[in-house]
Amino acid sequence: MSDDSGNTGLPDDVSDATLGFLLAVSMFLPSFFGATLITDALLGWVGLPLSPLLWLIVAVPLAIVMVHVEDRVQNCSDWERLEGFWYSGGVGALTIPPLALALLAPLPALTGLDRGGPSMVVFVALVLLIVGIVVRGKLRGTA
Repeated sequence: MSDDSGNTGLPDDVSDATLGFLLAVSMFLPSFFGATLITDALLGWVGLPLSPLLWLIVAVPLAIVMVHVEDRVQNCSDWERLEGFWYSGGVGALTIPPLALALLAPLPALTGLDRGGPSMVVFVALVLLIVGIVVRGKLRGTA
């Protein structure tokens, strides 16, 4: 991806790494919230499942690679055929594994929290991410 923010001194890789990280985290947090809702509210398991956090070790580099190669994939002659797979595969790769890890190997932490507590911890992190994005946009004049 090209750097359109006016930071011409930065290579594209820095921009791709930042966008990839933000993509991974922004796709991960709603999935993690869903995982805590399922384990906490529906199944009644105690604690915050930490196993989905392990997926970030894989998801961040994967998202960086996806952002880095996206322009080339979009410019290929088969883009119209690949478009649905590219987006649905990317979203699935970043959101489904945290849900599966929370259900199959939760690795609970913060087990002293009351019921609903683990979901609130993740919900607050998700809200802070959204507020941070909005505030950053306002400060840069893009929102």
